[in-house]
Amino acid sequence: MSDTPQLNIDIEVPEGLNPALAALGWMVGRWEGTGHGTDHEGNDFRFEQRMEFQSNGEDYLYYVSQTFLLDDDADEEPSEDGIGRATKVLGMETGFWRPKADASLEVELASSDGWTEVLVGKIQVTRIDLTTDAVVRGESAQVEHMAGQRLYGKVEGDLMYALDRSTSTHELRPHMWARLKRV
Repeated sequence: MSDTPQLNIDIEVPEGLNPALAALGWMVGRWEGTGHGTDHEGNDFRFEQRMEFQSNGEDYLYYVSQTFLLDDDADEEPSEDGIGRATKVLGMETGFWRPKADASLEVELASSDGWTEVLVGKIQVTRIDLTTDAVVRGESAQVEHMAGQRLYGKVEGDLMYALDRSTSTHELRPHMWARLKRV
């Protein structure tokens, strides 16, 4: 009998996934849930989120995320169909997640808020830490997003994340955080 501790790591790699994406296999699929946030003026809000990571066989995952403002009377848990509590669309992101053989990661995101961001970071089994490398803002950007940090992780089968951001009016601070369930 060995005295070596055994690790029980919950990693999923969908069948047929490009081997270059194995480190991100646990993220593949649709996720939904609710979260909390603080806007650039310091106002707290609650939101519903729908996030999806998919593969087309290439060496990247494509990603889409939509968030919806929840009314103050909304329950903590999302409804079966996700309809009826959202009061308005908060935003949408789409992009590409590119893992490297050395466990580094590059993510390119485009936001409906008028900016595009490149993030770089590290994959640590079921934890991903990302930091902004560059931001480009269009004329339509209502908030001058300057930089950010993101943390994604698999906790008890759920996808949890936290997003910190800085703008032209405030330093880096918590912006959005949520717990999403696979659907």
